[in-house]
Amino acid sequence: MKVAAIIAEYNPFHQGHSYQISETRRITGADYVLVIMSGNFVQRGAPAICNKYVRTKMALLGGADAVIELPSLYAVSSAEYFAQGAVTLLENLQTVDFLSFGSECGDLSRLAAVASRLVSEDSAYQSALSSFLRKGCSFPEARAKALTSLDENNAELLASPNNILGIEYCKSLLASHSQIRPFTVKRSGSDYHDSALANPEGDFSSASAIRRAACASFSCDKSDASEGIDFESIKAHMPSACFAAFQAEILSASPITEDDFSSLLHYKLLSEMENGFSEYLDCTPDLSDKICSNLPSYIGFSDFCEKLKSKDVTYTRLSRVLLHILLGIKTPDTYLTPFTQRALYVPYARLLGFREGASALLKKLKQKSQIPLLSKLADAETLLTKEGYTFLKQDLFCASVYEAAVCAKKRGTALNEFRQSPIHMKGHTIHD
Repeated sequence: MKVAAIIAEYNPFHQGHSYQISETRRITGADYVLVIMSGNFVQRGAPAICNKYVRTKMALLGGADAVIELPSLYAVSSAEYFAQGAVTLLENLQTVDFLSFGSECGDLSRLAAVASRLVSEDSAYQSALSSFLRKGCSFPEARAKALTSLDENNAELLASPNNILGIEYCKSLLASHSQIRPFTVKRSGSDYHDSALANPEGDFSSASAIRRAACASFSCDKSDASEGIDFESIKAHMPSACFAAFQAEILSASPITEDDFSSLLHYKLLSEMENGFSEYLDCTPDLSDKICSNLPSYIGFSDFCEKLKSKDVTYTRLSRVLLHILLGIKTPDTYLTPFTQRALYVPYARLLGFREGASALLKKLKQKSQIPLLSKLADAETLLTKEGYTFLKQDLFCASVYEAAVCAKKRGTALNEFRQSPIHMKGHTIHD
């Protein structure tokens, strides 16, 4: 049995994602495609446009065989920790043969070469990195300039987000001496950040463009936020069954955005302002001071990011920091350890969904995995150590915060994680 894994957010699932799954299955010869997916909050420091169960359903309809949740700590971390957390989870499963990821360059050898240089920390790279850090560059900027100074072709490579994430996946596989083989599918169509929908007869549209289209007519003060959303413009960019699931959720709760958490964030910031925020992940003392000094002019989540951003601190970084504060995510001790010595903690694999034909995959996961495969939360306290259960409660808290915003729009009852079974997809998916 060959198993390929994909680490994803599917925010939301679109034709490009379907293409990656089918190409991965075709080229690697994988019998099963396992997805490690972010939960209700995603890596750019924002809520997912719809909840993890809807996105799990879309993934299964789009060709995946099973979906496991990436713990929230890693799902909302910067690229290095996002990638390493997900790869650690895959390693613990002891079931996966390939790790497939999309990249703008489509050239695994180039991505692996950069990853190797970063893991080996060769003297030429270290010298160049130190030089740029001394000049006042931020670490990501200094790293990019150091790598480019050693090979000018790296400039283009490091300008694209999926290439950067691909390098991080390769880094994590190399550092852990993993037997999982990396595999990349060249991205086809719109750039990751493209905000306009592509021509449906040609290129694939990005998830960013689909989110933008879904939110284009959205206003927080509308009584019916779905009113005016041009679903027809979105429909061609998603597999039909996935689009139906997406449309139903948007009509039910409307798109979820960071500004739906504005009041919750404001309360959190006000209640902890006296002690500052530098204990939270990615928040420096200087940034904590800046948050406190600007708090009297707080209007909302996105507006506050705009107020705080600067040449040195991007909107995405700020959004991620504010999300860490909202969700109570503080800097773990493991994040302070140098990359090559770091061992991230992943004590369980939480199953979000599976398709009917994946019984052999689930059986292998249960047999081979070094960590419990959680399909019923009621069993978690028995299956996990005290530390592992505490780690799980962070995920449950994040889910509850997300549901608070959803319920404010639906005016309904919050989804209960303990009563939610994994999505069991019966019938055919698009790859059958």
